[in-house]
Amino acid sequence: MFFGRSKHRKLLAYLEEEKKTYPEIFENSPDIFLFVIDLKGTIVNIRGGESLLDGIEPAEIIGKKFKDFIFEEDKEKVNGYFKEVFSGITKYVEYRTLGFNGEVLYVDNTLVPIVIENNEVIGLYGLARNISVTKELEFGIQETSCKLESLFHHSHEVISILDEEGRVSFHSSSIERLFGYTPGEIIGINYLDFVHHEDQGIAERKFNEILLRPKIPYTVELRLKHKNGEFHDYEVIYSNQLDNPGVNGIVCNFHNITQLKKMQREIQYMANHDLLTGLPNRRYFNERLELEVRLANSEERKFAVLFLNLDGFKFLNDSKGHAIGDLLLIEIARKLKNKLTNKIELIARIGGDEFAILTTKVQDTFFVEQIAKEVLEVFDHPFEIKEYQLYLTSSLGVSIYPDSGEDASSLMTNTNLALHLAEKSGNNTFQIYSPTANIGTYKVFSLRNDLKHALYNNQFQLYYQPIYHTGTNQIESVEALIRWDHPDWGIVSPNEFIHHAEESGVIHELGKWVLQTVCTNLRIWHEAGFFVKASVNLSLVQFLRKGLVEMIQSTLRENEIDPKWLTIEITESTMIEQEVRVLDKVRRIREMGIEISLDDFGTGYASFKKIKDLKPDILKLDKSLIDGIESDIESTEITTAIIRLAHRLSIRVVAEGVETKEQHAFLEKLDCDWVQGYLFSRPVPAKDIQRLLHGERISEQNPMPQTERRKFFRIDFQYPLEANMTISEWKGKKVSLGNTKILIENIGPGGLRFLSKIKLPSNTDCVLRFQLKVLEETLDIYGKIIHDSEQGDIYRYGVQLIVDEPTREYLIKHFNQFQLLLKKNPILPNHTFITKEIQAYFNKL
Repeated sequence: MFFGRSKHRKLLAYLEEEKKTYPEIFENSPDIFLFVIDLKGTIVNIRGGESLLDGIEPAEIIGKKFKDFIFEEDKEKVNGYFKEVFSGITKYVEYRTLGFNGEVLYVDNTLVPIVIENNEVIGLYGLARNISVTKELEFGIQETSCKLESLFHHSHEVISILDEEGRVSFHSSSIERLFGYTPGEIIGINYLDFVHHEDQGIAERKFNEILLRPKIPYTVELRLKHKNGEFHDYEVIYSNQLDNPGVNGIVCNFHNITQLKKMQREIQYMANHDLLTGLPNRRYFNERLELEVRLANSEERKFAVLFLNLDGFKFLNDSKGHAIGDLLLIEIARKLKNKLTNKIELIARIGGDEFAILTTKVQDTFFVEQIAKEVLEVFDHPFEIKEYQLYLTSSLGVSIYPDSGEDASSLMTNTNLALHLAEKSGNNTFQIYSPTANIGTYKVFSLRNDLKHALYNNQFQLYYQPIYHTGTNQIESVEALIRWDHPDWGIVSPNEFIHHAEESGVIHELGKWVLQTVCTNLRIWHEAGFFVKASVNLSLVQFLRKGLVEMIQSTLRENEIDPKWLTIEITESTMIEQEVRVLDKVRRIREMGIEISLDDFGTGYASFKKIKDLKPDILKLDKSLIDGIESDIESTEITTAIIRLAHRLSIRVVAEGVETKEQHAFLEKLDCDWVQGYLFSRPVPAKDIQRLLHGERISEQNPMPQTERRKFFRIDFQYPLEANMTISEWKGKKVSLGNTKILIENIGPGGLRFLSKIKLPSNTDCVLRFQLKVLEETLDIYGKIIHDSEQGDIYRYGVQLIVDEPTREYLIKHFNQFQLLLKKNPILPNHTFITKEIQAYFNKL
């Protein structure tokens, strides 16, 4: 029900924007009746059509069901038309209606879906015209020739009779009013002389068909020339009455549909174009791409699809305002069109800051690269928008048919993947899709695509990591940490998806959900007698959003939570990048009674002057400083100085990432207020917080077994062996991805253990392929992950190999020989053993 209301509200908003469109056309066109219907079939708005309304006020009709005005026998047919239009298809149809005085009317109708962003259909436009007179005329011609003469003289439309050669032998007196010719002026002239040259082919074919089928009416739309040289649109109905002695000719009824055709073209344009830039929209681009695939396939040629994304546009739009952002998009569209004229087939705006380009004149990759470079050159110079000189860069993804995909869907997907690779490579660059994208890239692309639906599919979870008092080891607070339980990739950390959420705008809805969930849990804990505080992280994008403070206020009020139980965490970069706007919102948040915590201190460039301006209640020392305590003199001195200076400024301090008793003891000596880290507790689900508050310790779930149960021997390497790994099969389907570097710690004929920077899905639906060089031979083996563990930001996986018995026998012999040689020299020549520090190795990849 709420879904329907949302669609209805969107439709009303859309109509409000369009309410001034074409008012004079409908006021002067009593026979043209425009109506708007929502997805439930309710009449939302009407315009024009005075002759159809028959004195009825529009207010008496708006809000009623359209089906109530349909002739009973035609209701099922009309319902079918509406379903097709709501699926995105434009229809031109005829059916019978019940007039407002109860009479049955024949109408022809152009039904056009109302489509907004993301191809969402929210209703339909209908352009109706009463064709009852035309229908009666058709019937009358077939039923009796006696009424023909009367119709000629009394019709408001032009009625002509042509001989079998197409020459005009008779016309009604209305010819002068509609065509400008005086009676008798065009007698004997072939009617094709008045037809637009582009329509003459169809006009001649229809005329020949009517000659072969007597008394069967034919209808065609033609552009006919007025005496002044202008062409107007007409609906022409032919009826062969050559056998009728009273007529002896082809009867043609000409109805002027110029205004209707103009409206149809305008509505069609709006349905297929972006109203801001005037470029074709995503819907039009998709349809054109589908057509191009069919044409290129039959003609055995190539074409290219390019996706352009503006780097940092969202930040610019939020900081400068949407009016400036809109003007910038218009200017970018103008420059791209001017730059690429005659070189491409189509350029469209397919999203907020996304453009798509289709080029069909592709001879080789070099040509596509030249187009991509010309697109990027548009951004070499600033865009002058009002008083601003705006410097912007862009990223470009390219796919080429059929190399990058053989259907429109694959091309779109792979162009998006190439775009992601370009964004990852750096600003103002392009990437051409290659089917060898590695696992890391594929995962990021997958997460970006799935993120928009994750919140509505209830895939997010909140974990909480306790913050302990340094001296008493009692829990003082908990920090809310979001996790994404992805259906394919398992638990995904925020480092892998938060920046994508910020780019897409999902971060705002996600932030609301986090705050609501935290407040709900706080209320549960407080009602159970555990009066603990909770902290929530906010990013710069959230701080720039209007209504942030009001959202926090309303959420606290709804959950009856005193603001003193909530802490807002912000990072150094948030404070530095938008200091003035951030400081104002921090002040308003603090006035509510909420404490402010400056997170990750020590990783950015914040000075104590800025800290003095911000006046945080809490300072959180980054884990990188804590890691160096007592092993690195500089880290120790910096940590000591920060804690002492913070205390002098009446700022309390939390040390993050405390993992050893030595670190805890050192921080306790410095009177650090609170500590947080794996020494005390990993982040845990909300249900486990009360256990921790009771003093229980919760062991890590599913740790890597210290002693793996093995049926076969393993070779434990003194130094890990470098190898390539990829995903070979996923959910029973073969996949083609590039290789990713891993480090193998041990290996045997039954399995292996390896390290990777990538969090892989730990399920039996995923088959991995490993390639490694052992004793001058490249081994190609497959396996499935059976257990995993996390070592900071490096992941350790245990794999069970998938091999047949002959292969296993070979591996036993091969690895036995390998093991004997390793005992003599743990770093065998011609093998890639990694002797450097593991973290340093992965950081350089």
